[in-house]
Amino acid sequence: EKGIPVLTAAPLGMGTAFLHFSPGGMSAEDYFGWEGQDEQEQYARFIAGLSPAMMQRNYLVAPEAVNFRERRGPSTIIACDLCAGVMASAVLKLLLGRGELPAAPWGLQFDAYRLRFKKTWRPWGNRNPLQWMLLRFIRPVLRGAPTS
Repeated sequence: EKGIPVLTAAPLGMGTAFLHFSPGGMSAEDYFGWEGQDEQEQYARFIAGLSPAMMQRNYLVAPEAVNFRERRGPSTIIACDLCAGVMASAVLKLLLGRGELPAAPWGLQFDAYRLRFKKTWRPWGNRNPLQWMLLRFIRPVLRGAPTS
């Protein structure tokens, strides 16, 4: 409403997931679909929206390190440092008005462990059928079901 961009970078495994919500574009609410949802569903939608590619899931060695009830996720200091670099670069681009910065429903994910980069596109955000499938996986994990 105030013309201020919203950016987020999440540390996931040994990588980062980045989203940019530009003024006049898709809002975070439109993308995530939080309104009217209970806290657990909002959390599930946040996870699914941030990491539609789930790049870090296959190399998680200590599943007990992930406890969604305690709001602990699978991140490392490597991921936190990557987030800082990605966020600083994105903010600089916005402030200087230089370079492309894809906005939602586009997302960027980089995993340093797997040396993989993915640019995701989720039109309609979490209302996208691909996201419905991902949410069906995430919801039981939030309730404490095994992830096997």
